[in-house]
Amino acid sequence: MANIKSQKKRIITNEKARMRNRAVKSELKTATRRVKDAVAAGNGAEAYAAALAACRLMDKAASKGVIHKNQAANRKSGIMLLIKDVVTDADRAAYVKPAKKEQQKTGSKKAAAKAERQAAMKAASEEKAKRREKTLKEEAAAQKRKAKEAEEAAKAEAEAAAAEEAAE
Repeated sequence: MANIKSQKKRIITNEKARMRNRAVKSELKTATRRVKDAVAAGNGAEAYAAALAACRLMDKAASKGVIHKNQAANRKSGIMLLIKDVVTDADRAAYVKPAKKEQQKTGSKKAAAKAERQAAMKAASEEKAKRREKTLKEEAAAQKRKAKEAEEAAKAEAEAAAAEEAAE
């Protein structure tokens, strides 16, 4: 076990990379197995599609450094040799490129929680603004009512004063 802090970190990093590389290599094996199964079944169209997918995966693995680029080239060559007897020109012409996968949203749980909180705060502030607007309308209506009542009371008082004066 390492004693130096940077070496401890390096051990952890190497383990993560090893696990990631294992997953990619397993995916490559699965892809080549699909090609071999399609060739064994004699299905040219399926073999061609599987071979193209496997070649794409190998190129990706080589670009990420999981396997060497020459090893990727050798494996691709081997796959193409396997399918050449099964695949016809009609199979190549009938091949339709698979639809592009839509990129998934990435981010941490923390970022998702933060976005959720911000959305909740925005909704709450909108609700608060609506309530405030409603309250202001009610207050304005109450002030109008009070002004009208005060005006009517002043009129009634003036009439009462006029009636009193007339009575004297």
